[in-house]
Amino acid sequence: MEKTPYNPSKKATGRVKNPLPAPVDCRYCQSPVSIAKNSAIYGREYGEWPWLYVCESSLCRAYIGMHPFTAIPLGTLANQELRNARKECKPAFNHIWQSGLMTRTEAYQWLAKKLSIPAGECHFGWFDVDLCHRAKLICEGVAA
Repeated sequence: MEKTPYNPSKKATGRVKNPLPAPVDCRYCQSPVSIAKNSAIYGREYGEWPWLYVCESSLCRAYIGMHPFTAIPLGTLANQELRNARKECKPAFNHIWQSGLMTRTEAYQWLAKKLSIPAGECHFGWFDVDLCHRAKLICEGVAA
């Protein structure tokens, strides 16, 4: 049987640490959230697992992808402002661990401590706009 979010892989689901619950209502407009293929956003399908959660309001345009072969969201539903903030803060973080200064795991643990959040909650897909800005400033200070 083909895997879909309605029939996810038990093995893939078991690999996800700290899974977030599936969104039901949009955090921005309180409209229902549904499962769709990413072609609803991008005009064509991308990736091996083209599934996401999307706000049903055409005005909101909030969405979040899913961990491959699961129905587990990669983070919290994000509107354009939050998606932009997440994209802007990640490169400075990636530079820290990709430069060899720390391992990726160490970098997440370090950033969590700097942000005063539990390491298990240090996921860019979980950050709000403010936390993204704070993370970017912290990481740019190290990468400089």
